[in-house]
Amino acid sequence: MEVTTNSQRKGLPRSLQFQRMERIVKAMQHPTAGVPVRSQKLFLTTVPNAFTGNDITEWIMQKLNVKDSAEALHLASLLCYYGYFFHVTTNGAVQIKEDNELFRFQAPYFWVSTNWTTGNTEYAIYLMKRTLRNRQRHGLEEHEIRAIEDLKKKLLHQWDFVTMQAEAQFRVLKDRKKTDKTIIDSQERAFWRVMRPSPDETSVLEMDIRNDLYTFRPIRRDEALKRRLEYLQQALTNRVRTKSSQTHQSLCAFSELFSDYDPFLGHCAPSNPWLTSDTDRWNLMIPLVENPTQLRVRRWSFNCKELLSDPTGVREFMKFCKADFSTESLNFYLHVQEIRNCPLSQIKQKAEVVYREHLAPNALQEVNINDTIRTKIIKQLENPSREIFFEAEKHIIELMKKNSYPRFMQSENYRNLLQNAPNPVPKKTGIFHFVKDNYFRTSSSSSEDEYDSDDSNHKGENPTTPAANTANKNQPGGALVATTVNVATTAGPGNIVSNQSTGSDGNKNNVRK
Repeated sequence: MEVTTNSQRKGLPRSLQFQRMERIVKAMQHPTAGVPVRSQKLFLTTVPNAFTGNDITEWIMQKLNVKDSAEALHLASLLCYYGYFFHVTTNGAVQIKEDNELFRFQAPYFWVSTNWTTGNTEYAIYLMKRTLRNRQRHGLEEHEIRAIEDLKKKLLHQWDFVTMQAEAQFRVLKDRKKTDKTIIDSQERAFWRVMRPSPDETSVLEMDIRNDLYTFRPIRRDEALKRRLEYLQQALTNRVRTKSSQTHQSLCAFSELFSDYDPFLGHCAPSNPWLTSDTDRWNLMIPLVENPTQLRVRRWSFNCKELLSDPTGVREFMKFCKADFSTESLNFYLHVQEIRNCPLSQIKQKAEVVYREHLAPNALQEVNINDTIRTKIIKQLENPSREIFFEAEKHIIELMKKNSYPRFMQSENYRNLLQNAPNPVPKKTGIFHFVKDNYFRTSSSSSEDEYDSDDSNHKGENPTTPAANTANKNQPGGALVATTVNVATTAGPGNIVSNQSTGSDGNKNNVRK
C-alpha cells in the first residue's frame, strides 16, 4: 500500500480540513487530558482502550466549549464518518449517540491523509480474505460483490498472488484471540468504508471544486493558478483510470451496436421522413404498436434496460411473465415508475399500495428483497418521496437480469416476434430532396425533343426534323432510323463537302466529293 509522505500531504485536496480534524483527534488521545479510555466488557470478551458515546460527547462539550449536546454529537459523528474512530460491534455505523456503545480510535496508519492513495490489489486482498471467513458475519455486500468481480477482470494476471496473500493473512488472523479479531476486522471495515464507499454514498475524498476555486483569497494570481493546477492534478490521480485502448474498444463496440439506430451514423429504417415523402417511420416508432419492426425487436436483446424502456417491449415481456407465472418483479417495477411520474399528492397513497401488494408480509405479489431495504422503506412510509423504492428497484432489476430476462430472450415468444417482425424497405431519396418530386424529369417522362432542343440552343446546331423524331420513337430499342448529317470540314487549299445519307438498311447510298 502506498503511503504519502509529509511533503506530499500538504498538496492534497482538503489537506487543511484533515489537519484540523487530526489536531482534535490527537487532543482526544492525550493520556491525561484526553477522552477517558479503558477496558470494557462486551458480552464474554473484553475490549481494551475503548470509550462510549457519552465519554466523547462530554469531552467535546468541556474542551471545545460546545454548549449544545446535539452539536457535540454532530461533530463526533463527522469524525467517525471520516474514519478517525470506529464502532467496535456494529460495522459501518457512523452515527454516535449518547449511549454505551463502544468505540475505538483508529490507528494513524489508517487515517485518510496518511493512506490517500490505495491500489486495487490491496482492496482485492481484503475482499478475498472476507470471502474465506464466515459468510453470515463477514459476507460481502452487493456493491462489494460487483467490485470483486471487476477486480478479477482487471487483476487477472496477478490474481494468484491476491489469493495467496489473502490466504496467508487469513491463517495469521485465525491464530489470534477473539478480541483481536474483532478489533482488526472493525479497523479494516472502517478504513475501506472511507476509501471505497458504496456507490449510493458520498465519498469523503471528493470535494466540490467550486468551493476551492471560487473562494476569494487575497493572494497573487500566479500562486492561485499554481494551487488550482496542483489540486486538479491530484484530483485526477486519485480517480480510477482505464486504459485508452479499452475505452476505445468499448466505444467502437457501442457505436457498431447502435449504428443501425442512429440516423446520422446509419440508415433510418424504413426511410427518413425528413428527406423523403415516406412517413411510415412515424407510424412504426410510436410507443405501442401491434407488429414492431425487426430492428426494434433486435434492440431488446442488447440489455434489460433497452427492453424496459420500450413500452412495446414491456407489453411483450409481460405476456411472457404471465405465461411463466413470474409477474411480481415486473409489476413492482411498473408501479415504481408510476410513483415517479405521478403528482405529489398521490405519492403517499401509491406508496402504501405498492407496499401492501409487494412488500408486506404475506403479500399477493411479494418480491424478494432483504430485510435491510424493507426496514428503510417502512420508516419512510409516513413521509414518502419519489425515491422511496430506489434501492428495492435496483435489486429487482438485477434479479430480472439474472432470471426472467434471459428466459425471455431464449423463449419461443421472442423468436416468433423476431421471425415475424416486418422489415420495411427504405426508399431512395432524390439528389435535391428540398425540391418537389414532380420537378424532376424521370426516365418515363423525358423526351428526345426536349434534350435535342436544349442541345441545339446551346451548341447552335440544327435540330432534327419532327418526322425523324417520330420515326425514331416507332423503332424498337430507340435505334436511329433516318438521319441527315451535314459535316463541313476544311483541309488544305480546297474545301471538301460530303453529304452522307443513310437509309433504313444502314447502307451508304451516295457520296459526293
